[in-house]
Amino acid sequence: MSTERLSPRRTRRIARETGQDVVRAWGHGNYWFDFVTSDHRHGWWHKKDGTWAWENDPTHYNTCPKVPGQPFDTSD
Repeated sequence: MSTERLSPRRTRRIARETGQDVVRAWGHGNYWFDFVTSDHRHGWWHKKDGTWAWENDPTHYNTCPKVPGQPFDTSD
């Protein structure tokens, strides 16, 4: 399955479940989701059991700034 950017509603759910300032999230066609916060920290969240963690070696998508620490551009 390919990666797809999640809707604002689903992104807000991940923010609520993780307690983080999630500004963008991606799905892969299963229960695992990737997300990025406003301070450009990447993490993952599992929909079924609610676990989440920060990524040590994150994937930067084309809708994500490539330079860590750079302000996140939420414009489309």
